Amino acid sequence: MKKGIFLIFMLVPFICISCSSGKTKISHDFDHGSMGELKEIEPDYFKGTTKHWIKNDSIGDQYYWFYIKTDQVKDKTVTFELNNLVGVYRGKEHIVFTDYTQPVYSYDRENWYRITDVNYDPSGHTFIFSETFTDNTAWIAYAHPYSYSRYKEFISGLQDEENVTTETIATTEEGRQVNMVSITDRDVLTDQKKVILIMALQHAGEDAGGYFVEGMIDYLLSDNPEADNIRKNYVYKFLPMMNPDGIFGGISRYNAEMEDLNNIWMNDERAQEEVSGVKKWTNKWHDAGNSLDLFIDVHNHSQYHKYHAFISQDYDLDSLVNFMNQYWIIRSLHSEFAGSSCAWFLSKDISCGTIELSQSKINDNEYLTIEDYNQYGEGTVKAISEYFSMHKTTEPE
Repeated sequence: MKKGIFLIFMLVPFICISCSSGKTKISHDFDHGSMGELKEIEPDYFKGTTKHWIKNDSIGDQYYWFYIKTDQVKDKTVTFELNNLVGVYRGKEHIVFTDYTQPVYSYDRENWYRITDVNYDPSGHTFIFSETFTDNTAWIAYAHPYSYSRYKEFISGLQDEENVTTETIATTEEGRQVNMVSITDRDVLTDQKKVILIMALQHAGEDAGGYFVEGMIDYLLSDNPEADNIRKNYVYKFLPMMNPDGIFGGISRYNAEMEDLNNIWMNDERAQEEVSGVKKWTNKWHDAGNSLDLFIDVHNHSQYHKYHAFISQDYDLDSLVNFMNQYWIIRSLHSEFAGSSCAWFLSKDISCGTIELSQSKINDNEYLTIEDYNQYGEGTVKAISEYFSMHKTTEPE
């Protein structure tokens, strides 16, 4: 008995030492991680700024994306004060933080929760947020992060699907692949099928597009009879991650060459492999006598705007938005595209539009979740089918 009591006594100090929380540690040297300099000015109060990324023409300064890992934070309330939250977009002041910006945190990088203790000072462009953590390690990001490793895992999981083919259409400056995923019923001839091309994550930090595309793909590959019918009548082609270097590097908006990919489609002198690969594929696809009936480029508003938008020059696509509105709230806007992916596809007489997703909330409703973006993707597939079915029945003979 005395020996057993002695052993228990000896173990108690060891257990207490191993459970000690210790000093809070912060890092961002991982896939999609990003942060500028942070200093602990008092215990568990960190002050600094997000990393500012300067465009290669020196007239763009993007700063909003941050993604960090915190260790030794169990039962601690940790506060972050971010300053210098003004950037430059197309030569104009760019502000995306607000008093309703709510970052996200996770203990497992699968389940994400909003940080609600936030304060934004517009006069000094300072954003302060705090959270009390219940686990020792937590990840914190500007919005729901969609990492390069998650993308690779998702693509790998599609390899054994009978209705899926994948191909590489470009290799980036840092050696990562830009993949195209095609989904259709290969037992049905394709010459009468509508062909839809969906692009996402052209801008790093606009991560909701990754979950949106996952929702589209998951629905298309489901056992739902409606999805089966869509596979028989459509060819869906996805570019799920146009900017893998920017995503992996935790860059705000740009690729590894500090280029805004969506600004160079009409300018071959500023060509980047990601964009050139898509243009070459499209020209080859058309030269082979194939059609391309609709192109959609999926972007994000950041957390500034509290609405989703479908932006196009084609007023006929307003009816597509009406169908989309049956599944999720989105408004139709019209704009003249200059230099963008849509500008290039319009030059090829291909119907196109850009989706802008909010990363905060819609109006004063609940803050958006990954599941919301998945559902938007599913609803968009259904809406596209209904849109083309309507046009098929109303076209003159």
